Amino acid sequence: MKTKNITFIPPIDSKQHGWLFVGGKINVITDIHNFDDFGVDQDTLTLEDGREFVTQDNGNTFEEN
Repeated sequence: MKTKNITFIPPIDSKQHGWLFVGGKINVITDIHNFDDFGVDQDTLTLEDGREFVTQDNGNTFEEN
């Protein structure tokens, strides 16, 4: 299920991964894992509360993992 009301907020320096705005709350991204296989790019973003969100379209839509 794709979640449409999630916004990626980019980092302000190289020491951060950025933030995700989910359900009215800004969450710190603690890790980003990139995967590229057979022409499909997938990014898995781990949040400070342990949730993971996956995007396969460069952050236009997200799916909770």
